[in-house]
Amino acid sequence: EIQYIAGRRALLIHPPSEFPSTSPSSPNSSSSSSIPEYPPLVILGGMAQSISSWEFHLPSLSRHRIVLVYEALGQGPPPPSEVCSIDIENDGSKSEVTLDRYYDDVSLERQGRDFWEVVEEALFGPDSYYSSRHSK
Repeated sequence: EIQYIAGRRALLIHPPSEFPSTSPSSPNSSSSSSIPEYPPLVILGGMAQSISSWEFHLPSLSRHRIVLVYEALGQGPPPPSEVCSIDIENDGSKSEVTLDRYYDDVSLERQGRDFWEVVEEALFGPDSYYSSRHSK
């Protein structure tokens, strides 16, 4: 399901809860693991690509790993006018803003910072897949 992660439109797909072991040391083994074998895959679409450009590829891409599809500014639909709590000054403090007003700045610096905030929250935040798996 498409969602707003750190104020940006993204799609985060979690892999199945159990993964077949494909370890070279035991190719015929039928063991399984609850941790993905492969690192997360982060997809950054090109010009005129949005999350929907990737939807038919996602079942096979997410078979053994987490997949995060990120939409940069100008991709996908315009941001909604809803109010979100976002770190505008990049100093750790959150401010209440509407997303459509927040995204007036489309500089490369801003795009990079927004992208990193999405990756941090989606993959390493307190409620993320990896933090819940590694805290056990």
